[in-house]
Amino acid sequence: MMRAIWQGSRRFRTPHLSNAPRDTHSVRFCSIFTNLAMLAFKSLRPSAVSRLATSTRAAHVISTPTLINIEKRWEFMPAEEREDIVHQLTERQKVNWSDLTLAEKQAAWYISYGPWGPRKPVHNPGDQTKIFVGIGIGLAASVAIFGLCLALQPADNVALRTQSFEWQEKSNEILKEVGANPFTTYNQIQSPSKGPLPDEDEDDDE
Repeated sequence: MMRAIWQGSRRFRTPHLSNAPRDTHSVRFCSIFTNLAMLAFKSLRPSAVSRLATSTRAAHVISTPTLINIEKRWEFMPAEEREDIVHQLTERQKVNWSDLTLAEKQAAWYISYGPWGPRKPVHNPGDQTKIFVGIGIGLAASVAIFGLCLALQPADNVALRTQSFEWQEKSNEILKEVGANPFTTYNQIQSPSKGPLPDEDEDDDE
């Protein structure tokens, strides 16, 4: 029975497509159109993939531990790590600025405008106070040492005889003899007279 059904079905089978007439022009047009479509798809595919990858990278949020305290760590980071952070921030800034996290905004501002590298100030914060305090301490120490020297000065002023009026007067005479300053006048006298020099007293006693 199955054999009879199979033989009957063969009588109503449609002819094979290989025996049907073909339109050569339509086949050629379809092949040309297919080739052009494939070329266009291949040419557009790399750009689409790159845009997709770029959008994926831009949408990726940089982890906070990577950017935390970057102001203190930036100058001590290796060059490769710096370049990686700069690249990630560049991709992140392609999106809306409001979509960036606070750490990303702070890191982007510091890297672009922060005080590091050529923009680093000559003096660190607090150096002005240290300089002012150091100068004040130096002046106070100088005044204290000068006052101590005056307090320890002998009563007869022998130790400071070069500051006496008579010594300075003798200095004027010596400068005049050697012609030390022939163009303008000179005056070494800066102290009041306190009597003859000790050497002159000894000469007078002899």
